[in-house]
Amino acid sequence: MRRSLLSTLFVCAAFALSAQSPWARSKAGFYAQLAYHTIPTYTTLFGPDGDDINMIREVSESTVQFYGEYGITDRTTVVASLPYRFNSRGARNPESPYFFAREDTGSISGLGNVSLAVRHQILTGKLALAGTLRVDLPAGEGKPLSGLRTGFDALTIQPTLSVGMGYGKAYWFAYGGYALRTNDYSHFVNGGVEAGVALGPVWLSVFSDLNLSVENGDRPVTGLDGLTSLFDNNQGWLSLGVKGSWQITRFVGITVTGAGAAWGQYVPKSPGMSAAVFFKWD
Repeated sequence: MRRSLLSTLFVCAAFALSAQSPWARSKAGFYAQLAYHTIPTYTTLFGPDGDDINMIREVSESTVQFYGEYGITDRTTVVASLPYRFNSRGARNPESPYFFAREDTGSISGLGNVSLAVRHQILTGKLALAGTLRVDLPAGEGKPLSGLRTGFDALTIQPTLSVGMGYGKAYWFAYGGYALRTNDYSHFVNGGVEAGVALGPVWLSVFSDLNLSVENGDRPVTGLDGLTSLFDNNQGWLSLGVKGSWQITRFVGITVTGAGAAWGQYVPKSPGMSAAVFFKWD
């Protein structure tokens, strides 16, 4: 199976990785990040049986995302993520078996699934342990005929436990949780690990993230073998990735992220890009 970058991961990376940290912000400390994620075009998806799915038309995705954390106490942090998405469906894919099918083109833009969470650090010693309760709000059904959406038309509730250790210029953490999603979408298991080391002002990290559908929902995958892969039911992946974060000053820095799929289901097989600017105060 050839490797590729998952746009789904880039859209979720700031929230799924940063929000799963076992460390709380200091009281009144905050972190704010503005990120841009894009996958210019893709025509192929990971299929559920290991085969590729050739879509009828090419799809492109872009997201501008705000992510923020604020410490309400020394142990409790509130988290928010607001994605605004620009998705489109364009030229026909000549490799699709449904090349002559009449399927809609078009574009859509709008607010995605707004995410809100509370993280409480249970253990504050050498070993950190935290629990997080995350809620993703519905984003609406989008344009069903073209398969274009800006998010899941469902409420998602995900409790997670995370554990980790810091060593001054190195760290690691692991997390695991179970998400319940409404409106006939399947529930899913989410888990992963991340580890990093500081090289001067630059932090280099590696991570792996698993999203595994329980496949207990009745909502069908959109259209002929999946029109777009945009927020379909039963999506999943196992990713391996790298992240670089350069703290330019005490308060300001930039982050870039890349991830490759070791396995996927109903997610793109095309490269994506992610870059962010952050500001923090601890």
